Amino acid sequence: MAKDSRMSIPTPTPRASRVNEIFDFSAGRGLEIGPLHKPLVPRDAADVAYLDLYDRDRLYETNDDNPNVTREAIPEIDFPMWDGTRMRTLDEAAAGGAPFDWALASHVVEHVPDLVAWLGQIEAVTAPDGALVLVVPDRRYTFDAHRPPTTIGQILQAHEDGDIVPSVRAVYDHHRTAVSHDPKRLHHRGPSEAETCIHDLGYTRSQLERARRGEYVDSHVWTYTDRSFPEIIAELRRLGLTDWSVETLLPVPGNDIEFYVVLRRGLSPELPEMPGLPDWVEQGIELQEEVARLREVVEDQRRRLKAQRKQLGGQRAEIDDLRGSKRWKLATALAAPLDRWRERRKE
Repeated sequence: MAKDSRMSIPTPTPRASRVNEIFDFSAGRGLEIGPLHKPLVPRDAADVAYLDLYDRDRLYETNDDNPNVTREAIPEIDFPMWDGTRMRTLDEAAAGGAPFDWALASHVVEHVPDLVAWLGQIEAVTAPDGALVLVVPDRRYTFDAHRPPTTIGQILQAHEDGDIVPSVRAVYDHHRTAVSHDPKRLHHRGPSEAETCIHDLGYTRSQLERARRGEYVDSHVWTYTDRSFPEIIAELRRLGLTDWSVETLLPVPGNDIEFYVVLRRGLSPELPEMPGLPDWVEQGIELQEEVARLREVVEDQRRRLKAQRKQLGGQRAEIDDLRGSKRWKLATALAAPLDRWRERRKE
């Protein structure tokens, strides 16, 4: 379902504009997952239905004291996951509208407790050649900058355990290592620029206690980069745990925090080859190469400074020789009466 024409959105947000670059949402019927108060695809721009945790009234109530949510902008939710007695799975909640030609989720895939199950649930409500469009924060440029990368083993363990809420591991990692961040500085100077922890140990412990009681503690369960995410999807395919393949990926733009990816069902059955190195190893090598380059620059500047100091020393010696010469003494003696005359004129 290649993009043929731009979806018509009045005054689109930068995020909506970027996601529209990689997919044509005006083609077919779609499902936007977790729009809250900022759906990326408006109803008047495409044939779209909305799925969220609760219906509009419950979302309105639960965000009563949330200054980051414009409650009046929350749309009608076609498929609430809460049915009044329990939280249904995504495929249960959206079954009445399936199959969809595409699904869209912005800043959702990092929150889901069981990634494998979540991908499978979306498979269940999309067409055999359907697409899943994701907007994903890159851990390197967010409050996750000090967190290690997600491993396939962690994803498999969550699936084996059947996690339906973020695990104790995820809740701890999310809260204990979250740092204040400036995306621009992180892009240009790396993770050392994010130094201040957002949550203290006491707050982290309180969230851990909630997690131990089985409560849903919203967390970034998984951390991705625009290089690690495609490999995670590929490895899940190798393991026979998903039918999704990466069709298109728009890397993180300069000074931004997120990348954009289109997953597709029913692509080539050929499995991608394993990369030679994990993305975090490649990143470490790149950092080493950058350090080596900067050391060369520093050494070159030291050589230049040494040469300039040597040149300056020679010039000073020439000045000292000149000051000791008869010519300098004669010029000084001749200039003295003129200097005294100038001083008298000033008086």
